[in-house]
Amino acid sequence: MPGRRRLLLAGAALAPGLAAAAQARDPRGLWFDPTQLPSYSGRLARWISNPAGEVDRGLLREGTQFVFPPAEAEGLMATIEAGGSIAVWGIRARTAPVITMLAWARTASDPASFVERPAWFANSRTGTAPITLAGRVLAPLLTPQGEGMGVILAEGEAIQLTVEQHKAFGGRLAPGEEVAAEGLGTRRGELVAIEARRLGKDVNSLEGLPEPTP
Repeated sequence: MPGRRRLLLAGAALAPGLAAAAQARDPRGLWFDPTQLPSYSGRLARWISNPAGEVDRGLLREGTQFVFPPAEAEGLMATIEAGGSIAVWGIRARTAPVITMLAWARTASDPASFVERPAWFANSRTGTAPITLAGRVLAPLLTPQGEGMGVILAEGEAIQLTVEQHKAFGGRLAPGEEVAAEGLGTRRGELVAIEARRLGKDVNSLEGLPEPTP
């Protein structure tokens, strides 16, 4: 009995600490811990905005993209600057270098910030300002599932298309190719993105895009 009593007393003493530790690990009430997923680390090349002017994507220097809901942008941009290190926990698309972010930190050993509502689907919001963009393709703009949905230009501007439109243009949107587009979007300082209505190799060869499939 004395031995049992000592065990009960020890358990009671440890219980508050264990509860506090469990609460500290609790990622905003999620039923799982996103940091148990693979982490992807690198240095940030740039932030990418969508046509509505919301930052919802980052591009690492080695080419990996990570997507997140616009509500996370303020905290991310205040913490990670271009050239800075970032660790992302999430789900990587099977066929392309894009990660749906579930948690992030400066490094994989730092305490993580958790994403409450991950960006499982591509952005569908658009802007209102007519904008024309032209430049060299740096990388495809990718959906969370890894499909092409436009391009990121070398200067960081984004031209958004539908997946069907991107497929229709094929190799003409490959990295290194020159492209121009006209559409509605938003200019937010150095961040610019449009939803393309016309596309071509340069501003003198713009053609109307096929209507998106309902």
